[in-house]
Amino acid sequence: MAHEPTNRDIGHRNGNGNGYGYGGVAGRGASGGEQVRDILHVIFKRKRFIGALFLSVALPGLIATLLKKPSYVATAKVMISTQRNDPTLQPTDLTKLETIQLNESLVNSEVQVVGSRDLLERVVRSLAVSGDGNAPPHVENTSSTFGTEVLGMGQNLSLTPVKNSNVIQIDYKSSEPSFATLVVNRVVDEYLAYHAMIHGNKGLSQFYDEQRRTLEKRLQEAEDALGAFSEREGVVSPKDEVQAAVRMSGEVSGALRDVVGTASGTEERIRVVREQLAAQPEVIKQQQSLEMNPSITQITSQLIDRQVDRITLLRKYMEKDRHVHDNAEEIAELKARLDAETSERPTVVTRQVLQLNPLHADRLRTLFDLEATLREMRARQALLEEELSRVNRQLLSLQQKGTEYDRLEEEVKNRRDTYELYVKREQEARITQAMDEQSLVNVDVVQRPALPLARADMQGVSMALSILAGLVVGIAGAFGREYLSRSLHSEGDVGRLLGLPVLASIGDYKA
Repeated sequence: MAHEPTNRDIGHRNGNGNGYGYGGVAGRGASGGEQVRDILHVIFKRKRFIGALFLSVALPGLIATLLKKPSYVATAKVMISTQRNDPTLQPTDLTKLETIQLNESLVNSEVQVVGSRDLLERVVRSLAVSGDGNAPPHVENTSSTFGTEVLGMGQNLSLTPVKNSNVIQIDYKSSEPSFATLVVNRVVDEYLAYHAMIHGNKGLSQFYDEQRRTLEKRLQEAEDALGAFSEREGVVSPKDEVQAAVRMSGEVSGALRDVVGTASGTEERIRVVREQLAAQPEVIKQQQSLEMNPSITQITSQLIDRQVDRITLLRKYMEKDRHVHDNAEEIAELKARLDAETSERPTVVTRQVLQLNPLHADRLRTLFDLEATLREMRARQALLEEELSRVNRQLLSLQQKGTEYDRLEEEVKNRRDTYELYVKREQEARITQAMDEQSLVNVDVVQRPALPLARADMQGVSMALSILAGLVVGIAGAFGREYLSRSLHSEGDVGRLLGLPVLASIGDYKA
């Protein structure tokens, strides 16, 4: 029966420590079965050494794990919601309220608020005042200062924003489940109050009230300026008045064009009628006759009458009587006139009857009517031109006044819109302030911790890790020691390294 050779049996054949050790054997082309056999050989050979290393490594970890107090984690979750919107005044749009949009930076900001020194101090004070301020396990020393307690609470407090959500997870680790639960609930309560305080708009309603009063005064001034301008210039609705003036200007211009066109036609008709009138005689001969000269006939008639009278007078008076003498003188005078008339004028004259030309008279009447119509049209044209000039001046004045009126009206509108906006903002600020006073914030508590709490220290895992570490260190130490050894360990090593057959081996002798 072969025995394991010792250092005395087979001396050192090589000065290299790696040449004949375990590592050298494994690296020299040994078969798989031989390698497994060598590994098991080393483990069984160094079992005491492995056990000692295992106990030195695993036992302290197992003892520490068993003696360590259990750890519990209380967890709460809060959600940053948009159910309550904090109104913010945006400079780019004064007509509507912009709500706070949730994003990663906002959630991270709230994480910083929850973990802030001020909030932790409020929590510690609140626990102390309520009589529930039992110090955490790591600061149970009664001589710990207030700052130390705050720092210790901050170390045990873990804040984690849940990915792809607006939820913040609040964890607090403690060996006392009730204390961990109490701390987390108190952190949540203080956070709600602290959030309302730092995000609240204290004094904002007063600011809006002051601004509203100022804007109301400015609005009244703008309305007074608009009213004074309207009363002074007689302008009520410039746009309507300008449109009316434009319509009137168009109507007057149309009427003026009609009158000018009609007058031009009338002038042409007058020219034609005058040509026709010039071609017609004023009078025409109606009839013609021959008769005695009426003067001679009249004188002859008077002469005959005087002669008849002479015969009658001679019957009554003497020739020397005054009546007869006068009659004789009249007869002589009439004869002289008859002789003169006969010598100067013809005894027989031609008599013609003339009358007006009716065509000439008709053209003349037409001419008079057309000239009267033309004068009327020229007078109307002058009135329309004057009216058009007045309407245009009025239109220009209304446009200038309308520009100023629109400016004043726009100023009134802008001031009224701003005033109404500040009234709305003041109301919202009052509502927000009331909600802040009632701690109605845009943070919803999704989850609060409640007893019992699950352990968070994983004692079984720690023990398993201690055992595993002991085994790894023990086996690694055994193989390391075997690797550093310079002796041949088995008949196989002798055959592989020296190329000599093993005839016999002497085992270790124990007296």
